[in-house]
Amino acid sequence: MAVQIDGRGIRFPRKAGVPGDVPLDVRIGGHRVWSFTAGRDGTVSGSGVHVAWPRPLVPLLDGRAEVEIVPHNGGDALFAGEVAFGTSTEPLTLVDDLGNPLSLDKGGRLQRTFGDFAGDARADVVEAAHRVLRDLVEECGLDAYLCYGGLLGAARDGRMIGHDSDLDLAFLSKYTHPFDIIGETRAAERRMSELGWQVVRMSAANFKIWVPMASGKRVGVDVFGSFHVGDHFHITGSLRGTLDRDAIVPFGEIDLEGVTFPAPADVPRFLAFTYGSGWSVPDPAFHFDHPPANVRLMDHWFRGSRNRLHFWQNFYKGAHRKVPDGPSPFAQWAESRMQPGDRVVELGSGTGRDAVWLAANGHATTGSDYCGVARTVATRTSEKAGVGTGYRNINTESLYSSLIGAVRIAYESQPRHVYARGLVDALAPSGRIGLWRFCAIVGRRGGLTFLEFRTDRNGRLRTFFGPHARTFARPEEIVAEIERAGGRIVEQEVGRGLAPLGEEDPHVCRLVVSWRKP
Repeated sequence: MAVQIDGRGIRFPRKAGVPGDVPLDVRIGGHRVWSFTAGRDGTVSGSGVHVAWPRPLVPLLDGRAEVEIVPHNGGDALFAGEVAFGTSTEPLTLVDDLGNPLSLDKGGRLQRTFGDFAGDARADVVEAAHRVLRDLVEECGLDAYLCYGGLLGAARDGRMIGHDSDLDLAFLSKYTHPFDIIGETRAAERRMSELGWQVVRMSAANFKIWVPMASGKRVGVDVFGSFHVGDHFHITGSLRGTLDRDAIVPFGEIDLEGVTFPAPADVPRFLAFTYGSGWSVPDPAFHFDHPPANVRLMDHWFRGSRNRLHFWQNFYKGAHRKVPDGPSPFAQWAESRMQPGDRVVELGSGTGRDAVWLAANGHATTGSDYCGVARTVATRTSEKAGVGTGYRNINTESLYSSLIGAVRIAYESQPRHVYARGLVDALAPSGRIGLWRFCAIVGRRGGLTFLEFRTDRNGRLRTFFGPHARTFARPEEIVAEIERAGGRIVEQEVGRGLAPLGEEDPHVCRLVVSWRKP
């Protein structure tokens, strides 16, 4: 049986003997539109391997086209022939509004890649990237250099990689703490904006600069933070590993399309760190396979992880109307342990019902939620009740957000209690690091932390709201995390009957925590 292609994907018979790690190009009408490897992108199905079309391509595959599948680095075609996609009998073309052919780039986006740029257009892109680099160095004071795909192409043959669609620069931070690196990046963003560049923040430690082209299109120049923290070298997105500083500085030079850029001191070592030992062999199907722990760490430091945000945005567009209007039992329990007039900050305010009740009972209360739709709902709740509760965007899964939010509150003239109901079990475990840091900073001046969360004893218990995004935790685990962060348990209560809601009676844990040394 021969290779088969249809609207669902590509099927290789096992007897075809296609090596799983060989990058293959899909050409439509003679133009490369996508590259893949059967081993990574395919699934075993019956007597063959099936490779599904990438999602961005699926809605566009309607019409007739000459299709080829060929090894990227040379060899005989595995398939060549006309394929009819969908119901249209018209020729299938994948082009932009100016007629430029499109390909899937490394990020899975249909773009015009550098292989389709004319010589003058390629020169314009490189010159623009060099202007960006010059401003990063001379105006922002950064130690900037060529990185990622730009460096890879320069090291291979001095040209931009044909299947790439943007140029990458990096700067070697002068700092070794994420908070300082964030400040350094923000300062550079502001200065580049003042110089007239169109700057888009991608995370707290990298940004993109859009450069207009003569064609009316634009090309992106990405600027990535790189830095040492402890024994590890990091580059945003999520590269983390061992690379000595002498592989990076003092910078050398390398030519890209005839333009000289600063480059790491030991380019082969740097590229092996970035792409692995096979970096010199072109592979348009390459994808980073970062360890999840590295991704979580960089999320926490720089990306302000948006875990479960989509769920909560949808929840507060309708399902939240089932939430009772009055205070929760936990709000009343916690308030009975406060002094009259104590100030409160609530994390994860949701509809705002507890923040409003605490404010109405004489406690100056500031609410917060990382979900913008929730903050809108909570603001309406406050307005309806006639109380002046404000709501901030505090995301404990973001190092920057949790530290800045905590410092602003700790700087106030009087201490505040931290109140968080249902937050611990709504966070991913990595998000609790920022939660404890926030509580410790705010609580050092004397305020207590009040927590209520569902425990691991809830299992598959049917909930009042139906399927809900939860990470059930063992109370002992949470207590241990708090104590490692410097907290002291003042009071603990565990059991059912504490937070009934409709027919649901979850097993919850209540904690009161002090962060002041006895």
